[in-house]
Amino acid sequence: MNLKNIMNEILVSKFGKSLSEEKLLHFQRSIIKIINTEHQKISYLQLDKEDLISYVYTAICEVKDKFDENRNVPLIAYANFIIKRRILDYAKFLKRDKRKITIQMINTYRSGVTEDGQTYLEKDIDEFSYIKSEQDERSKYIKDILKHFCEYEATKKQALIAKMLYQGYSQKEIMQKAQVTRKEILECKEKLKNLFIYFNKDISKL
Repeated sequence: MNLKNIMNEILVSKFGKSLSEEKLLHFQRSIIKIINTEHQKISYLQLDKEDLISYVYTAICEVKDKFDENRNVPLIAYANFIIKRRILDYAKFLKRDKRKITIQMINTYRSGVTEDGQTYLEKDIDEFSYIKSEQDERSKYIKDILKHFCEYEATKKQALIAKMLYQGYSQKEIMQKAQVTRKEILECKEKLKNLFIYFNKDISKL
């Protein structure tokens, strides 16, 4: 059975009773498209099909359990976000695994050892890879949330405020350039904060 058929069966089992036949068909097509797109992005990592299915299945269960229809967030938008995050988690796992193998191979040619027992090269690669991965991951996550907020949750004015906050404008600059009040900025920040909480992420450093 191919990936498409497997995913369709999973989606029917999870959402068949809550969606109409027409909406379910649209949902299935959309989810398959999301999976294929994300799969192509990380195919160079030589994905294991069974592992990928497992991660996507977990994501679909998460969508089913956590989606709140009372919020102004379309099911497909929420599913899109969660599935992408879980596939990215899988990609990060594969990258870490492959990096360890690469380090072991290269260490044959550079075996100097630091005080803590790491080779110099391993230490350099680990530190650089971790910092860059964390920065890239955080930046992409914030952009995804901001895009979702502007498209589905925000008023036109709130979308402008959110984009200016992301671009680094101060509250004073936003008030002047966007012609908004401090209260409107604070309300927008609170709305963004609640959205981050909804998507089940740590916002302590935002």
